[in-house]
Order: sequence, then C-alpha cells, then structure tokens
Amino acid sequence: MSGWEPKLPARWADPARPAFVGRRPELAVLEQVWTATEAGLRQVVFVGAEPGGGKSRLLAEAATALHRAGAAVLLGTCAAEFGAPYQPFVEPIEALLARAPVPEPAAARLRTLAGRSAAPDRNDRRELFDAVVDAVRAAAADAPLVLALEDVHWAGPAALQLLSHLVERTAECRLLVLATHRTTAPDRSAPLATAIAQLYRLDGVRRVDLAGLDTEDIAEYLQREGGLPPRRARTAAAVLRDQTGGNPFFLREVWRDPATRPSPGGQLRAPVSVRDTVESRLARLSADQRRTVELAAVVGEDVDLTVLLAAAQVPRDVTLSAVDEAVAHGLLEAPVESGTTVRWTHALARQAVLELLPASRRALEHVCVAEILEARTPPSDARTQQLAHHWSQAAALGHTEQAVRYLTAAAQAADRSLAHEDAGAAFEQAAQLAADPDERARLLLSAARSHLRGGDFGRSRTLAEQLAGSAAPRERLEAAILYEDAAWRPGLPGGRAVDLLAEALQGASDDPADPLRVRALASLGRALAFTGATEAAGRVGAYAIDLARAAADDDLLAHALQASLWNGLRPEHAPLKLTRAAELSMLGHLLGEPRYLAQSAYFRGAIAYMRGDPEELAVAEEDLLNAGRVGGEDFYDYVAGCLRYARQFAEGDLVAAQRTCEELREFGETFGGDDTDGSSAVQTFMIRREAGTVGQVRPLITGEERPQDLWAPGLLALYTELGLDRPAARVLHWLLDGRLTGYRESAQWPAVLAFAAEAALRLGDEPAARQLRPLLDEYAGLNLVAGQFVAVFGAADRYRGAMDSLLGLPTAEDRFADALAMDERMGSPLYRAHSLAALVRHRRGTGAGVAELVAQARGIAEPLGLRRVLALLDPEPVLRPNGAAGLTARETEVLRLLAEGMANREIAERLVISENTAANHVRSILAKTGSGNRTQAAMFAAAHRLLG
Repeated sequence: MSGWEPKLPARWADPARPAFVGRRPELAVLEQVWTATEAGLRQVVFVGAEPGGGKSRLLAEAATALHRAGAAVLLGTCAAEFGAPYQPFVEPIEALLARAPVPEPAAARLRTLAGRSAAPDRNDRRELFDAVVDAVRAAAADAPLVLALEDVHWAGPAALQLLSHLVERTAECRLLVLATHRTTAPDRSAPLATAIAQLYRLDGVRRVDLAGLDTEDIAEYLQREGGLPPRRARTAAAVLRDQTGGNPFFLREVWRDPATRPSPGGQLRAPVSVRDTVESRLARLSADQRRTVELAAVVGEDVDLTVLLAAAQVPRDVTLSAVDEAVAHGLLEAPVESGTTVRWTHALARQAVLELLPASRRALEHVCVAEILEARTPPSDARTQQLAHHWSQAAALGHTEQAVRYLTAAAQAADRSLAHEDAGAAFEQAAQLAADPDERARLLLSAARSHLRGGDFGRSRTLAEQLAGSAAPRERLEAAILYEDAAWRPGLPGGRAVDLLAEALQGASDDPADPLRVRALASLGRALAFTGATEAAGRVGAYAIDLARAAADDDLLAHALQASLWNGLRPEHAPLKLTRAAELSMLGHLLGEPRYLAQSAYFRGAIAYMRGDPEELAVAEEDLLNAGRVGGEDFYDYVAGCLRYARQFAEGDLVAAQRTCEELREFGETFGGDDTDGSSAVQTFMIRREAGTVGQVRPLITGEERPQDLWAPGLLALYTELGLDRPAARVLHWLLDGRLTGYRESAQWPAVLAFAAEAALRLGDEPAARQLRPLLDEYAGLNLVAGQFVAVFGAADRYRGAMDSLLGLPTAEDRFADALAMDERMGSPLYRAHSLAALVRHRRGTGAGVAELVAQARGIAEPLGLRRVLALLDPEPVLRPNGAAGLTARETEVLRLLAEGMANREIAERLVISENTAANHVRSILAKTGSGNRTQAAMFAAAHRLLG
C-alpha cells in the first residue's frame, strides 16, 4: 500500500537532544547492512552495550537517517516492569494493522499479539507468528522496512520466540531488524543470549557491541554541546573519559549539571553515580515538585499525565510546573504537543529516583497510582498488567488480595494470547503472595500447566512435585498427573512419576467412577511404560480405558487412550495401538483437541513406518504438523520434525536431514531444563556415518571407554563404524553377557538390536550372530525404528539376511529379496543401496551377478554421497585360515608395526626377532599384498582393517 509512512517518535526530532558524536565504525556497519537490505536480503543487527552506553541514541540516529532515505520505520519498546507478553512487538503490530485493511483471520491474530483481543478459536501460536511474518513481508514489499526494537533484554520468552520466528522466515525480504540490549549484569538476559546465539548462524545476522566514547569523541561533544574551544575541550575530554569510561549517558549527566562542569582552569568534579547526579537535581526542586517527580517514577517509564495529575494530590499547576522543571533538569523529555504522555530521558534516571524513595513511601505511591487506574481507566489487558504491577509492589502494605487478583488476571490474559511462559511466571508470583493455602495450590497448578504448554517441562515438574507432596488430596492427584505429563514428553524415566501417582492415588477417593482418579490411572499406566514395565503398563492402561468408557466421558476416554499408546510399540502391540490411535483421532476431531490429534498422528506414523506404508506415513506427518500448528505446543512441532528427519534420511537427502537435526537440537534447548542431546547425538551419528565423516571423532576415542559409563549400544556402534574391532568385540560381548535383555522393553530396542547385529557382522562373530539372529525374527517383514524416529534403519530383513549369510544358512537370498521389496515399497534409495551392498557381500564368494549389483548400488550411492555404502562395496579379499591375502599371524603383526612407521630394526626389537627375520617378513608381506612399497602395504592394512 503506497503512501504508508508510520511516524517516528517525536523525541527523536527534539532539537534539545544532545549532540550525537562518534560511532563511525558502527555507522559504517549499518550502512553496509542497509545496502544488503535494499537488495532484498533480510539483515539483523543486535546492538549491545552497558546501561547508558548509547544504544538507544544510535538506534534513533540510524532509524531517522533510514527514514529520510525512504524506509518505513517501526519502533517497539520494552519496559522493565510488568509489560505486555509480546513487547516490543506490540507497537509495530499496531502500526501494521493500521497500514491497510487486513483480512480475517489474520487480523484477529495480529490483534491478539497486540493485546487487543483474546486468541482466535484455534489455539495456535505458530499461526499467530506466521501472521506477523506475512504482515511484515507485505509491508516490506512496498518499501524497505526497519524494525527498531529497544531494550530486548526485557522481552519475555514468547517475544523472543516471535523474534526468532520472524528472522528465520524473512531471509529474502527488504527488512532490517535493529535490536538493542544490555550486556551487563543484572540486566543481561540469558534467554536473549541463547536466542542471539541461535540466530547468529543465519546469514545477515550481526552483533555490534558499543564501547565507550574515546577522547576525541568526547572533545567533539564538548565543542558542539558546550561551545568549548578545541584545546580546552581536549583537556577536559581526557578527564571526562577517565571519570565516565566514555559512557554517553554519564557524560551527558555530568555536562548537564553545572556543579560538575569543567572550571576555567580545566578542573572537573564528576559524580560518583547517576544516583548522586539525580539526587542533586531533586534537591533543587520544591517539596511538591520533588514528590511529583517521584510519583512519575512510580507511574512508569511512560508517564500518563492524566494519571499523574489525579494521583499528585496537589494543585494542577504545581504538578505541571514540576513536570516542566523535570524536563529542564534533563529527567523527563518534553511532552509532545497536545500529548498526554511524557517519557523519562533514560531508564537509569527513573531507576535512580525510585532507589532514592524510601520503601514504605514507594509502596504508598503504588497504592495511589493503582487506585487511580482502577477508578479512571477502562478495562483492558494493558490496564490489568499495570494494576498487577502496582498492587504487587504494594503487597507489603496489606494489598495482597488485589495483587493476587490482578496477577491472576494478567496470567490468564497471557495464556489467552498464547504467551504461556509469561503466564506461568505471573501465576507463580500470585502464588507467592496468596495467603490461603488452597488458593496458593490452585495458582501453582495453573503455573505448572502454563509452563507445560510453554514447553518448560522442567519448571512444570518442579512445581507439580512440590504440590504433590504437600497439597490437599485432590490437588496432590492433579499435581501428580501434571508431573507425569511433564516427564513423558522429554522422554524421562517414569520412576518418579510412578511414585507420585501411586502415593496420590492412595490418599484420594477410591470411587472407580471418579474422573480424576481415572485420569491418574491412565497417567500411571504411561509412567509404568517409561520404567520398562510394559506388561503392568498395559494392564493399568486397559483398566483406565474401561473405566473411561463406563463413564461415557469423551475427554476422559481420549486421555486414557493417548496415555495407553505409550505402553510399548513392539510389533505385537501395533494392531491394538493402531486401533486406539484411530479412535483417539476421531475423539480429537470431535473435541477439537489438537494434542489428541498429534499423538494419534505420531503413532500412526510410527506404525506406518514399521509396516512400510509411505502413503500413510505422509498422511500422519501432515496431520502431526497440522496438530502442532493448531495446538500451539512446540513439543508436537518437535515430534513432527523427528518424522521429517526420518523421511529425509530414508530418501538419502543427508544435507536436509542434517539441517533438520540441527533444528531439532535447537528445539530441544527450549524445553526448559530438559534437552534432547541424547536423541540429537544419535540422529547426527546416523547421518555422519552415511556421509563417511564419523572418523573426525577418532582422536577423541581411546578404545578403552567403559560401557557401563555410557550408552553402551551407542559406544558399540561408534567402535564398529571406526573399525576398532577389539573394543567393539569387548563391548558386544559385554552386552551379550546377560545385559542385552535389559534394553528389550525400551523404545530404543530396535536401535540396540541393529547396532549389535552390525557389530557381529563386521567382526564375523558367528557365536554372537547365532545369539542375535532369533531376536530379529520379531521384526520379520517390518522396518526398524527407535524412539521418536531417533534412529531409522530400514528393513529388518536386510539384517536377517546378512546374519543368515554369515551363518551359512540357505535362507539368506530370500531375506534379501524381502528387504529389497520393502525398500521398493518405501521408495527409499538409501535403504535399497544398503540392501544391495549386503547382497553383494553375500554373493562375493559365488560371483553370481555381483558386478551388476555393485553397479546398481553405486548408481544410487554416488549421486547421494552415501560414502558408507560405497565403502561396503569395495571388494575385500576372501578370508583364508591364515589371514587376509594369505598373511600369517606373525606377518599380520609385522604389517601392523610397519603401518605405524617402524623400521626393520624397530620391528625386530618390538617382536624380539632378528633384524634379518623382520626384513624377510616385510618382503613376504609386500609380495602377498601386491604392494610396491611400505606405504602401499600400510594402506592395504588400513583398507582391510588389520590395524586393530
């Protein structure tokens, strides 16, 4: 829409603003990024500095200059106190809504983010964020757009997620995001630092940290601001640089105070702190004027003059005179013509005024402001947030009831706008102030639920566990259910959840028709499943389903069904799970409940993968994505990402799979105190071994690692892939020595079985193969998948065929044919290449069609860069009783030492033989291996895995 030109803040054009000096390198950077922005490449600059370091001024100067160059500039600010959940995006979104008529439902979503309405009927934070992206893209299509965000260190989790979402989805857009933040404690924001680190990997994202102004910059300031001659300015600048550290705010405050300005002799008295400077200025005001300024500090960073006039309790002219004096003393900015709001010149100045107020007096002023807001301002979410802040600051004076009421209302508003993290924090603050134990318990339960929805499973569990041990019986049961709900999502062991649920059930009603009891039983069944007690989990889950059916409660039945789905996913369980998942999907649609649809979709997808049904797998993936979008929970987006990773891996698109894996790892970092490092490590390993890059970690591996200290199956897989045969054999037999069965009830069992089989095949270990082979029969005709698509291996029949080949069984060819048929049905080039390579190895002894099979496998593997497959296709010499290429045991020992670079004399000393004998062994080795020199012999040893 041409002609749209959002206004810049009037304070940016105030002629009374101090001179802007320095910052030439930073301005040069901004000039570069603006060139890229105009070319259609989204740019982001995070401007960091200490408080008063000049962030806001640089932002104002840059944004003003870009506005003059034709850019549309949207400014968003953050407040230190209780603010809107999506600040600093509220003001930019308001401007985008005013740009042009926005069609529904996008307009409803934008109004939700701006705090002007509740969430749409679909509980979907991703769609809310997408609406912002679409609005920004539309605006940037008309003219280059600058999104100036101030003080993002005060932004909440929901706002930071929106920022990341926007940046990641506007790579080709004429958008420049300038975001300022503090880099020093206590305001340095750990969540913001994490968000910046994650975005820094993207093209066009930069960090600029402002240093203090140097002596030349300060001298220029003194000349322009105070009219000092150059020589005197340079002398004073040196002193000011030492006293202020070049901090622009401190510099300005020193110059504004006549008592600290340089004397004619060049002497300077600098204040000890901003607080000292502010106190000296307040001392020059009358008592009524000072009280008005102090009241303005309590009102907030943006001071509504109508509220200030009503709360001041002095004549109107005295209040306005006080405002004028505060402007004259550089504490407040001059109000915009006909405006009703004034702003503090800097948050540091306001904070200094607040610190000078006695605590009791400050609390009384908060009461006064709160009463005015209640009496004179119309209801809104913004009003609720302000009242929550003011009443909570006055709680010590006995106003806890009002504080709890408004904090609760603010939390509920945040939940409605899908800012669940902000809601959880507000509920917790209300609970801390609540005097009634029952009310406190209810508030903490609400906080735990909000944290669960926001993905902070760790915090949700902490609160739930606290309540499960101290609340009344009903609340204890609710808390135990919540704890389990926050434990299964990140895949934690179920032991603690079982304990809490069992204890809470003992103290609760024994009425089998009690819905809460039924819900708890269903959760107990799932918790038992996460301890490995699959049979017990199945019995408890089935009992809960029966009770829910008897109650004729659809939501209760849906809860019981979705909990029961996690009670094991062995092949024998698949038919019942599929039936329950289908029923759960029907109930999810009936109830309009995305979490039920998501869990149904996941299990339908897992079973579809096992059975080799790519069409149903694609349907399940789409359903899972839709459920995640509608549900507004990142957890389901994470699960959908795992399914996408599995599909990309099977397609042999290793680059896309690695990119998805990195996204999943970053997703996992948002799950509060939980992470997904273990899952991400396995996913990354699976990709890298196909790409042939696992060897990069070889220097970190000793071969002496203790399997009991690590995930032993993963250690075995690593040893196998690195060709560390002796360590692999050690761990394999450690597992087979009665320890393998301990993994059979875990979700990772298919991966454990596959890794053990791969090790036995590489080692040619027939006893191990005979022990493992029957365990694979359970998966005959199926694909192997571990966990939430953490590791996918394709057809189990490939492993069965390879085992049969090693054991000399006549069924190997049939098993490979079954595997290739499954690969064809799945449409997976990677799996097909591996099945062909396994068949090549099987037929090498007979030569039947090997060349054709090798050509087929290479034709798949080479374009996709499947180096692991290509390595498996390399011809290996037929093993003879006396070793590779006919080498004797002694010659193999000599070859290993030769490959280490030893000379004949060193070999003789090591093996306690004569040097002549060592030389004879070396000549024999060169002849048998067809090597022209020692280097080629060493290469032969490495290629044929003789180095040990």
